[in-house]
Amino acid sequence: MAKRFDVLTPRKKNDGGTFWHRVGTAWEGDKGINIVFDSLPMPDADGRCSVSLFEPRERDGGGNGGQRQQPRQQSGGWNDLDDEVPGF
Repeated sequence: MAKRFDVLTPRKKNDGGTFWHRVGTAWEGDKGINIVFDSLPMPDADGRCSVSLFEPRERDGGGNGGQRQQPRQQSGGWNDLDDEVPGF
């Protein structure tokens, strides 16, 4: 079984700190690492986009004090979307 990683990008917080935003998933295989982006990282002030690979950690469903946890079950795709527009 291939080793799995979360792909995260650093984002600046208002207080000057950094938080990590998950943008995809990576798998290590025999011929290298495959990366699938769910969203694209934003460029920094120098125009560079950077990502880091982290081993997944458990998720507790919220209120975890900023600790990364196990990823949730992946969506089934477009069929899972709610097509209702609020207020209409």
